[in-house]
Amino acid sequence: MKNGGAPMLVRAWMTTDPVCVPSSTPLIEAYRIFREYEIRHLPVVDGGQVVGMITDHDLGRAVLEAVGTEGSPRRTVFDAMSHPVQSIGPDDVIEHAAMLMHNLKLGGLPVVDENGHLLGILTIQDLLEVLIAELAKQHS
Repeated sequence: MKNGGAPMLVRAWMTTDPVCVPSSTPLIEAYRIFREYEIRHLPVVDGGQVVGMITDHDLGRAVLEAVGTEGSPRRTVFDAMSHPVQSIGPDDVIEHAAMLMHNLKLGGLPVVDENGHLLGILTIQDLLEVLIAELAKQHS
């Protein structure tokens, strides 16, 4: 997909300033955040660096695994997050990001700078917006 001949970059389609949590966040708090913000992907940031990603699916699995165990009320995002995390840069081409997400079966990728600091997130919803925009251009 091209935008006026130039490659389409992640920075043009990513969601900026995404909600994120530290790895020490209790799972019940992560659940509240998922519900409040109506999101499905939550970057995990410690010391300014993206250290993982937790999804609504990860959270559900962690809660089910913890049912009836002594440590279940104390479980944190660290216990359920995916790490190391696959990330992309803001100047990566959107096709590269889409292929990564497809090949790795990911619903979202954190967008980080060269120091690993979170700049945004690119999700399947964002990629659908790219597709819709491209299809609209073809029909106009």
